[in-house]
Amino acid sequence: MAMKQWTISGAIILMSAAALAGCGTQTTPAAQRQSTHKTVRATSARVANHRPSKRSGRPRGSTALAGPFNPQSIDMVSPSVGWVWSQDAVWWTQDGGQHWSVETPSPLPRDATLTVHLVSKNVAWAAVATNLTQKPPFSAWVTTMHGVHWNRTAAPPHNDGIAFIATTSGRAAWMATDMAGASGTESMVLDATVDGGKTWTLLPSSVTSQMMAQPHAHPKSAHPIPVFGDKSGVAFASSREGFITGGQTGQTAESAMLWRTMDGGNNWHRVPLAVRAGEVLNWTFAPTFFNAQDGLMAVEANNTEIATYATHDGGRTWTMGTLLPFTTQLGGPLWSFATMNFGLYLAKTTNGQGSITGATLYETANGGRSWRPLSVHSLPLRQVKALDDVSSTTAFAVTQRAGGGLVWETQDGGRTWKALKTSP
Repeated sequence: MAMKQWTISGAIILMSAAALAGCGTQTTPAAQRQSTHKTVRATSARVANHRPSKRSGRPRGSTALAGPFNPQSIDMVSPSVGWVWSQDAVWWTQDGGQHWSVETPSPLPRDATLTVHLVSKNVAWAAVATNLTQKPPFSAWVTTMHGVHWNRTAAPPHNDGIAFIATTSGRAAWMATDMAGASGTESMVLDATVDGGKTWTLLPSSVTSQMMAQPHAHPKSAHPIPVFGDKSGVAFASSREGFITGGQTGQTAESAMLWRTMDGGNNWHRVPLAVRAGEVLNWTFAPTFFNAQDGLMAVEANNTEIATYATHDGGRTWTMGTLLPFTTQLGGPLWSFATMNFGLYLAKTTNGQGSITGATLYETANGGRSWRPLSVHSLPLRQVKALDDVSSTTAFAVTQRAGGGLVWETQDGGRTWKALKTSP
């Protein structure tokens, strides 16, 4: 199935609800920009450590909404079917968001933050992060029954750090674990599963044997994951082809980085990114692929702008699109693509103190080569936490305000929005 979108607040399509943060246009340290975003089908999401929070005790699989309906991210596979989730609950709809059933993995630890990665109408992965005092602090779940039943996967023995998860199906997934890092470097361990998480295979990784729980099991590679560079995401377009994104902090500037594997994660090679004269690339975010050849990727440039990079050869080469104002925020750009051509992007401005002072919604019909601002009605853009573009006309958004969240829908390409009546 074609992959579709990027969003913050939402993900590999997962997003870390606990990592929702204020937006700003100033330069942000690399560690704060790393991805928590919901990502697209077959991309990645970062699961962040978080402070304890109380769960609302919602029953799994109930057709009635027990407790507040407070979604923080959204992923719709079609105008009718999809998911929303908060940090401790998952809801599923099959009628375009008019009714939702609670489909949260159970039992969850009391102090947990979850993210969801939608693969298809019925197949999804959920990543669950807990406090580091709990063992393991991270777990992954998979469902093939749209959340009616979830299977908890086995956890790799060294699973003791912040993680990304990337998937391409209900059986194939990759789990990346941060082991250690310093300025401009980050050691990462990568595990893969092909049986829905029943077993995980350790891949060559950018760590020393002393850092491994089972050093004798650490496989060798001529080109393992590089230690240098802070990592922002992990994405796989197929069982063989994958990408790691991020940037490297130097003494005077940052440089965007993109690594590519063609053998399922055993060997990695850096991909050069073309840049126009006078531009500086700072940071890359996990790409989205719509087929084996065509994909899109967000790249931060000049510390204050964002560019859409497109590939038509499976990620070997990339072409730079038009620059837009970039709202620096945890997780990357708040945007979503329905197809290789049609997408929406939301830029927010602040007063320099973190308070949002304005927001503009842009659309593209040519894969980010050019964008134009939209005149938006009804939708409170400053409150938007997640975008999900489903087609050239239909898109969804999630807003957050005091008292809870709302799901919105547009059927005219993002110009006019209405809040959905999310009745049980």
